[in-house]
Amino acid sequence: MDLLEGEYDYKSPRRGDVFQAVIMEIDDNDILVDLGTKRDGIVPASDLRRVDRNYLAQLQVGDSIPVVVIRPDSDEGGVLVSLSNGLQQEDWLRAQALLESREEIQCPVVGHNSGGILVEFGRLRGFVPNSHLTSLPSGMRSGNLDDTKEDLIGQVLTLVVLDVDPRRRRLVLSKRAADRRRRAELLAELQPGQRRTGIVRNIVDFGAFVDLGGIDGLIHISELDWQHVNHPRDVLQVGEEVEVEVLNVDPERERIGLSRKRALPDPWEETVGEVQQGDVIQGSITNEVDFGLFVDIGRGIEGLLHNSEIPAEVRETTDLSRGTKIDVRILDIDTDRRRISLQWAGELPTRWDLNDDAEPTEFLYGS
Repeated sequence: MDLLEGEYDYKSPRRGDVFQAVIMEIDDNDILVDLGTKRDGIVPASDLRRVDRNYLAQLQVGDSIPVVVIRPDSDEGGVLVSLSNGLQQEDWLRAQALLESREEIQCPVVGHNSGGILVEFGRLRGFVPNSHLTSLPSGMRSGNLDDTKEDLIGQVLTLVVLDVDPRRRRLVLSKRAADRRRRAELLAELQPGQRRTGIVRNIVDFGAFVDLGGIDGLIHISELDWQHVNHPRDVLQVGEEVEVEVLNVDPERERIGLSRKRALPDPWEETVGEVQQGDVIQGSITNEVDFGLFVDIGRGIEGLLHNSEIPAEVRETTDLSRGTKIDVRILDIDTDRRRISLQWAGELPTRWDLNDDAEPTEFLYGS
């Protein structure tokens, strides 16, 4: 009676059934597997040709492999099964798990169409719509859009799974969602004073934007170098790797202030250690402001030459434009506030310089 019940309860494999089968025999044309049913399964050569060769080379008798029933009754007398479909089924299960966990995954770009790009997800093809590609600016013309997507082929993108539908063979992923998550994580991690390495993504007149691995920070032109910088392009190039120090983080506005110069050796101690109050040195004018001139006295260290320390006759006759070299005297060094006060120490113009009608033998002012 028990035997009859067992035979009656037995269900023959049906098309589409998935089994975790055990390899019984491997030859050049097919693989024989134990399905745990009355009949063994056969993976035909036509299906094996769809499976990665490296994967097949590692298989041994006794290994467990996923298979999907293609034909319950084959001419060979066994159940015809597909290893390639079985492996794809594993990828669908993995995709479903990633959809539920919202975990990120890295996929290489293998193609594109008008709606987005195609990525390799194990043995499946995933689709990333244009709207979920943060690297595509809005309003871009179709021709430029195709060129941009073409450039992505071969690159590996960090994505999250948006939709999984094995029946419709639909697997949709998003780079925008992954970037949003990464930005939130980075904003939570970043603290003032941290050192980071990033890639220069854009250069503007007031500074450079640096990608820290999912979110951009700004190096203001004043924080690019200890020396005066006329334009950010003078010290950085797009695509260049740069070490920076985090100055401030604004999570609400997703803004990050960075400094390149603070990641460089500080020249203050060395420069100030070489001069003292009363020394006369040659410097270079870096900037003119309402109250005076800033002068580079070496290694990018600037001192202030106040208007009150510049004789009127010097202003009338001397070129005090940016880059001009002048002699200055050290009036004061404020180490705590890192400030240096300067005094004009160059030659004073003669009366002849001030008045074309004067005789060239006139004495210097103050003589």
